[in-house]
Amino acid sequence: MNEVESSAGATRRVMVDWAILLGLVAMIALLGVAMLGGGRATADAPVLVIAPPWGAGAAAIVAAAGGTALGPIEAPFATLARFEETVPVERMRALGAWSVRDGAALANICGVN
Repeated sequence: MNEVESSAGATRRVMVDWAILLGLVAMIALLGVAMLGGGRATADAPVLVIAPPWGAGAAAIVAAAGGTALGPIEAPFATLARFEETVPVERMRALGAWSVRDGAALANICGVN
């Protein structure tokens, strides 16, 4: 086997490895969305508010929008919250939230009511 054939084989292996890695990353991302709940946030049910950690934080966004943070701990990127009225998704996005999702499944896993 000459040097050109060896180089082509190595390049092909690297491309296959990257394709496999990209597929795994896509599967993990889709699984994460499925676990966190792909549904819309509803009133009087736990919602997951995701916000950048360099801003005021998800808990501050929830408080400014009139909600109540659930649980004793706030994650750097997100917090579980509850709203008695309609969930103000657009208001929270205007305040800096990246996303507001149904948080019922995650609340059950975390033991938060």
